[in-house]
Amino acid sequence: MKHLIILISIVTFISCSKNDGAIPDRVSIEDVPAITTNLESGGTSATITFNNQGAFEGKIKVDLYFAGATPPTKVDIVVRKNGTASSVKVYKADVTSLPASFTIKATDLSTLFGTALAVNDTYDFAPDIYVKEKKYEAFPATGIGSGSGVTGMSSVGFGEYVRFSVK
Repeated sequence: MKHLIILISIVTFISCSKNDGAIPDRVSIEDVPAITTNLESGGTSATITFNNQGAFEGKIKVDLYFAGATPPTKVDIVVRKNGTASSVKVYKADVTSLPASFTIKATDLSTLFGTALAVNDTYDFAPDIYVKEKKYEAFPATGIGSGSGVTGMSSVGFGEYVRFSVK
């Protein structure tokens, strides 16, 4: 019995390793800021009237959700047409200062996608987030995007993306 206790003690001691806490040093964690994308205040509409496209000016604001958070290296403002991840285009690249506001016109959308706007088209604007050299896509081909936030994120003031619809 005495030898068994000594053997168990030796095996237990040998199998132990140093652990620096809940997250071992071999695991790297990047601080990816929560970024909100919302319609700019002041009467901006999310509807593009098909018969009056020339009058449309959609305004969006992209900002850090938590004041004082470490900002990303940069963001690219991207737009997805009709909810299809394969249709994503860069609207504004290399935005390094947040908050940032943008005015979108119907002609910008038709030029960017190379086709005229059609009734029931939707255009979703959101940021691709860069932390150092790593890119977190707003609308990846698979999985959830960078703007989906933490489960249970407050809906007060947080917007994953802004959608403009042609009616």
